[in-house]
Amino acid sequence: MIPVPEYAKHARKRFAVPLLVASLLVLTPLVPAAAADRADHPRYEPPRPYDIELEVGAGAAMRPAYEGAKDYRFSPTGFFTLHYLWVPGLGEVKSGRPTEGFSFGPSFRYVRERDSSDYAALRGLNDVDAAFELGGRFAYTFGMFRPWVAVRYGFGGHSGIVGEAGLDMILRPTAVTELTFGPRTSFANREYMQTYLGVTPLESVTSGLAAYAPGAGFKGVGAEATGRYQFTPQWAVIGSVAYEKLIGAAADSPIVQAGDDDQFTVKLGLSYRFGLRLFN
Repeated sequence: MIPVPEYAKHARKRFAVPLLVASLLVLTPLVPAAAADRADHPRYEPPRPYDIELEVGAGAAMRPAYEGAKDYRFSPTGFFTLHYLWVPGLGEVKSGRPTEGFSFGPSFRYVRERDSSDYAALRGLNDVDAAFELGGRFAYTFGMFRPWVAVRYGFGGHSGIVGEAGLDMILRPTAVTELTFGPRTSFANREYMQTYLGVTPLESVTSGLAAYAPGAGFKGVGAEATGRYQFTPQWAVIGSVAYEKLIGAAADSPIVQAGDDDQFTVKLGLSYRFGLRLFN
């Protein structure tokens, strides 16, 4: 080993501290500059494949011929689910990922026309045109439970307000299978109740049923079970069985008294999931 001269040792000690201080003075201004540079370049986000992702389907249903009927009919039915929605200025309004917390989506229902001449129990009552109900559905998911409420406004055959509330228990036995079941209740305002369950004084004369003017309130309680099997990323089979018992003012209606307050509905169909780009 080559010996270090004594004067070199003293020089190294003399200049070590000044060199360290100088290095800190040079590097310190670079730290905030680097932070500012990172702030000017926000995190990269991958492009969205879609702005909206929907699931629509069609199938068949067996349901009461009219509300409160004891006769049943097969009819077409539809399925609709909003899975994802992105809006400029608002961002991701509805996430396509299953998460806990609040969520919302559209709620709609088509009500077939009621031709009183088709049913002996309704002879003499006014006909009711087909109606389309449009509104929203709000839910809160925690764990395997999901309480929800749906409220809709009617167009066409009625212009009342109607809705349902329920509590779902969600089971996913496999990655492509989902089962839900739980209690249900339904409610409606006076206009809806009068349209489908009321009897005016004139209708009482022509039909022989007692005049009846139901008020707003809860009209049914029951339960529903649904099943879903996703056999491809886009296609799924959906089925449901629902039971509702009309209660209160609905059950007291002469229309229901002549029919049945136990109402069953069975649905089965196919659905297709797809996405669209709405915004650039």
